[in-house]
Formats: sequence, structure tokens, C-alpha cells
Amino acid sequence: MESEVFAFPLERPPLKVRRRESAVNPILLPYFIAGPENRLAAFVARQETSVFELGNPILLVGPSGSGKTALALHVSVRHANKLGYIDASGVQHLPAIEFARRFAEAVAADDLQHLRQEIDDVPVLIIDDLHLITSKPAAQEELAQRIEARSELQQPTVLTCRRLPTEVRGLRPSLVSRSLPGLTIAISCPVGRTRTMLLTELALQLGLELDAPLIQMLDDGLDPSLPVRALSAAVRQVDLWCRMNQSSPCCEAIASAIQSAAPDEEIPLNKITNTVARYFRLKAKDLRSSSRKQHIVRARSLAMWLARRVTSKSVTHIGEHFGGRDHSTVLHAIRKTESLLHDDAELRLASEELADKLGC
Repeated sequence: MESEVFAFPLERPPLKVRRRESAVNPILLPYFIAGPENRLAAFVARQETSVFELGNPILLVGPSGSGKTALALHVSVRHANKLGYIDASGVQHLPAIEFARRFAEAVAADDLQHLRQEIDDVPVLIIDDLHLITSKPAAQEELAQRIEARSELQQPTVLTCRRLPTEVRGLRPSLVSRSLPGLTIAISCPVGRTRTMLLTELALQLGLELDAPLIQMLDDGLDPSLPVRALSAAVRQVDLWCRMNQSSPCCEAIASAIQSAAPDEEIPLNKITNTVARYFRLKAKDLRSSSRKQHIVRARSLAMWLARRVTSKSVTHIGEHFGGRDHSTVLHAIRKTESLLHDDAELRLASEELADKLGC
């Protein structure tokens, strides 16, 4: 049924034999709770036949905390088990940023062939978080070659990325093209009944019995976009409050958890300015300058739009920060940016990536 919410057990390599660089965050639950928002991911993950019969590489796309790494490990271990590997030797989990570091070390030591052989030979390879190596073009080119080599050898590869590679500014075309020919699976953070069930299960894991009204109160009070790890932190906060106050779960405990999960103080204008400047390869002083160069005006206007969107600062205050501009100039820049965001895909992508970097 479309509205069905269910769980299936997650398989992972034994912790005691994982490589040091392959360590991942500890699992929150030994199973994955899936609803309609992750119906395809759950269907693929529960197949009796190898998922790699559907495509290679497998690309998992979704926001931070949606469960990409857990599912990547799950499908990889299942395939490795079918190949006869009963320990972690059949799967190598390698964050993309770690691959970039090892690539740089291999180049410096004139030992690149050894790294290539290791990557090509591992039965199942997971490369996590492609979006984190946008500033490493040489490593991206090498990774693209390794993915292609593994595909030719019919060696399974799993990739994860926060967005579709085509939407990540800075990823090399060669890496993008080699990430997409297999099977792409979108993963979402839990919503609706899925999130309610997840909160209930996280509480039970702590031995915390929250009745339906308290679960609903917690669910309603938490930001709808929170990842699973943040939901777990909120449940632990309820447990901590109850222990500190020697109390059973109550509305006060839920309110305390909701307050602790609320966003921190608003983002400073300096942080917005610096983040936008770095993104567009400018200096912060360029955004505060009187320059009318089109690429600077575009970046400055987007920074003003972000400042207005994610802070409580007045238009006048924002104008003063960006070089002493008056109220009408800032309003014009914000309205122009809002208009451009509807039709300008590149600017819209920049706004989304900057919002991610700012955590808003």
C-alpha cells in the first residue's frame, strides 16, 4: 500500500574488523524504517537478488542524515555475502574526502599504482559524500577513472551524494558522467507516519515509554526537516530530563527537548558575507565595495537576499553592513534576486548550496 510504513533489518560489516578510515557513525537503530517517501529505496534494499543486477554504480542521493550510508552498507554487505565474504573484507567504505587524501599521498610518494590496484580489486566499494570533494579536481578525475575501471571489471560500486551530481557545483564532468549510468535512488528524511514511528522506536530503544499524545507533541514541536540523528538527540534529551528530575515522561520533558533542538542564535551577517564570497571565489570586501562588476553585483545581491531570509535584521541594517547602501537599494537587490531565482537555475542552485553551508 502507498501509505504503508514498515521496517527491515540493516546489515553492516563487523565493527571490530573495519578499517580505521572506513569507520562510520554508530548505527541508531538496527533496522531502517521506511514510508512512502522512501518506497523505492526500501524495495531495492529488500530484493533477494543482488541490487547490482539493476545497475552499477548504485548512486544514493539525499540530504544529510537521511540514511544514505546505512543503506549503502546494507546493499554492499548483502552482495558481498552472496559472493562468499562473511567478514568486512568484501566491502570497503571510503569517504570521498578520504579517497582524495589518499590520492594526494600516493601521488606525493609516487605510489599511485598501489592505490589504483587496491581500489580496483576490492569486491564492493562505497565512496561516500561525493559533494565534499568539489575542491579536489585531480582526485575527482582519478575517482572517475576508478569507477570506470570497476564497471568494466563488473566490480560493484556504491556512491552517495547530497544532491544529484549534475546539481553539485564543482564536480568534474567526468565524475558526474560516471556516477549516473547505473541506478540512482533518491532517499528522503522521514516524514508523517514514518517519523512518528521512528520517534517511538528511538524512545523504546532507551527504555522510554512515550504514549501517543507525547510522541505527537514531540513530533509537532520539532522542525520537520530534522535528520534522523537530530531526532535521536531530541529523544535522548527527553530521557535525560526524566532522569534528572526522577520523573516519568511528561509534557515538561517534551518541551525541554523541543527547546534544546531549536535553532541556535541567528546567523551573523559576517558569516553570510564570508560564505557567499568564498562560494563565488571573491573576497568579503568585494561584497561590501561599490563595485558594479556584474559577477560581484550578483553575489552581493544574493548575500543580501540570504541575510533578509535567514536573519531578523532590518533592510536598513543589511544595507549598512553591505557598504552603507540605502534602504531602497537593498530592497531592489532582494526583489531582483527573488525574480531571478524563478528562472535562473544556476542562481537557484547557488542559493540552495549556500543555505546548506549556512545550515539554514
